[in-house]
Amino acid sequence: MSDQQSMESIKFSRSVVLGRVIGTIIIMILGSIMIWDLKNIPFGWFRPIFYVFIFASSIWYVFPAFYKLTFFLFSSTTLISFDQYCVTAKNGRSIPWSDIKRIEVIGDKINNLAQPVPRLYRFTLLDRSHVDMSTYHLLTNQQFTDGAKKLRTAWSHNKHRKIEN
Repeated sequence: MSDQQSMESIKFSRSVVLGRVIGTIIIMILGSIMIWDLKNIPFGWFRPIFYVFIFASSIWYVFPAFYKLTFFLFSSTTLISFDQYCVTAKNGRSIPWSDIKRIEVIGDKINNLAQPVPRLYRFTLLDRSHVDMSTYHLLTNQQFTDGAKKLRTAWSHNKHRKIEN
C-alpha cells in the first residue's frame, strides 16, 4: 500500500437487505395468519397464553430485525471505511491502526435476553479494551469473510503508522 492510499470500505448490498426485509415481512404475515387461524382450533384455557406467546415472540425476535433492516435499506451502504491511518465505523467512531492489537471476527450469537446478535469485527486495543463494529446482518457470508481479510491486510500494512497532525 502506498502513502497515497485512498479510502477503502466494506459495503453491503441493498438487494441483500431488501431480500431480508421481505423475509421478515413474510414471517410477520405468517405469524399473523397463524394467530388468526387459532380461533378455529379448540385450545380451551391455553388459548390466551398461546396468543400472548406468539405475539411476544414476534415482537421480540422479528420486529427488531425488520426495523433495523428497513432503516439500513435507505441509508448509506458503507458499514466500515478505512485508510492508511485509521478504521471508521458506520456510527463515526474511528480507531487508529497503531492502537489496535488484534482484529477478530465474532460470529452470530444469542445474547442474555435470547435475542440474535449479528456478526461483528472486534478490534482489541493496546490497552486491552475492545471496540466492536457490527455488521447488523447486512453482509453475506462471503462479504463478511472478504471484509475481515481486507481489514487484517490493511492493519498489517499500517499498524506502525501514526496519525500525522
